[in-house]
Amino acid sequence: MLSRVASELYWMSRYLERAESMARILEVCSSIALLSTTGAAQDDLAVSEPLVITDTESAFAASGRALSMDQVAQFLAWDDAHPSSISNCIRACRENARSVRGAITAEMWECINDTWLQLQERRSLTGTGASTVDSSFFEWVKERSHLVRGVTFATIQRDQPYLFIRLGTYLERADNTARILSVKTRQREQADLVADYYRLGAVLRSVSSLEAYQDIYRDAIDADRVAELLIFSARVPRSLRFCVDEICEILERLPLRSGRTARRLAVQLQARLRYGDLQEVYERGLYDYLERFIEYNTEVGVAIGQAYLELHGDSGSAPPPPQPETLSVSSS
Repeated sequence: MLSRVASELYWMSRYLERAESMARILEVCSSIALLSTTGAAQDDLAVSEPLVITDTESAFAASGRALSMDQVAQFLAWDDAHPSSISNCIRACRENARSVRGAITAEMWECINDTWLQLQERRSLTGTGASTVDSSFFEWVKERSHLVRGVTFATIQRDQPYLFIRLGTYLERADNTARILSVKTRQREQADLVADYYRLGAVLRSVSSLEAYQDIYRDAIDADRVAELLIFSARVPRSLRFCVDEICEILERLPLRSGRTARRLAVQLQARLRYGDLQEVYERGLYDYLERFIEYNTEVGVAIGQAYLELHGDSGSAPPPPQPETLSVSSS
């Protein structure tokens, strides 16, 4: 399998997962912003939270938009100049899929292309005064991502293309779960217990883990248990541990010689999650722990790029133009 094809598949899934994660971030931050009732400074902090956790504060300021939840959501959902806006992520997902149509099924292409066409229909409503960045829009983005993933699971062969699609999904998901969880650590106000309860519930809903929490703990939502669930659970599909376990499993099924560094870094990260606990997290500080996890996850992504995908930049950035098709990930 050519490295160019592997790269296109990997980034196709990363962009789709990134669009879904951006919708989840906007959803949870919109909910949290509604709980901010103690003054303009706190309101501004809550409104700017999606920009902080997506590292887009300077880009937003350069856009000249006013600092309001609606404008932040419009920027992160639709802005053509922002590479990781939902619109641009879905466009990039479609372009990558179009480049490797021979490596995916017809059903996958039709589903991805239809998602893009529906997005254009929604964009056309922006000139009519209709609200295009609200809870229904966030749900639509998540549903389309689920649909593409379901069609992929149901139709594609379990060989290298499938592995690179899954690899991109779980690397992106791990990064974004850590970022979403950081919303709680940045915005939590200890004095406002009611607001904190709903804030934690919003975080759990944003990663589709509220039912899992209720099933495991059968108690009121507690900050320590939320952190434990989303960091260390091996059964919750969006926890850090689950994502890293999947990454390690996938890397073991890819050519071993070229991916030694990636596997070593991934296994080291897996060991931190498998044998770590909340005491270790709080000794370091939850926010610092999550930031360090994001750094480790990025290192794994860079190593994967160097081993299989001919990518040499930041694993969270858009891929560079394809290099000549001289390397193969099917070699021993």
